Amino acid sequence: MFPIFSAFSLFFLIIFLDRYMMHKTVKTKLQKFLKLESKIVLIKENVKSETFTIGLKNHRYHFRKSDLYFFDNAFVIIGFYKIVGVKIYSCIIVFSDGNDLNTKDLKTFNLNSSNNDVYIEFGEASFTSTNVSIRLKNLSEDEKQLIKFKK
Repeated sequence: MFPIFSAFSLFFLIIFLDRYMMHKTVKTKLQKFLKLESKIVLIKENVKSETFTIGLKNHRYHFRKSDLYFFDNAFVIIGFYKIVGVKIYSCIIVFSDGNDLNTKDLKTFNLNSSNNDVYIEFGEASFTSTNVSIRLKNLSEDEKQLIKFKK
């Protein structure tokens, strides 16, 4: 009985530590972005999102809600899930004119996909990398026009 409980407890401890470290990393990066307050054009929170991954199954890209940060020359997606009303951040994705993210991997960007969703696809599907598809739902036309970066 004790070895089963120990294994079960160890498993959940590892999962908790993994999620905590991921949350802490994203929160640190978010604090850096918030220091650029003068360049933030708009912040939209709790946007419904759908994600789909192919290739290396990277769990950090699986989220149902996201916060969006619109900058003059960048667009930031911060994925999260909620546990008991608390946001647990899973990833931060930055698209910009600079080299903040590998924007060269951006495959598809469609502001008016099916149901007027914003569709973004990036990455390569293989054993060592992940192809990610993201749908952002319920964005207004004004918000869609704020998404600016080079493809």
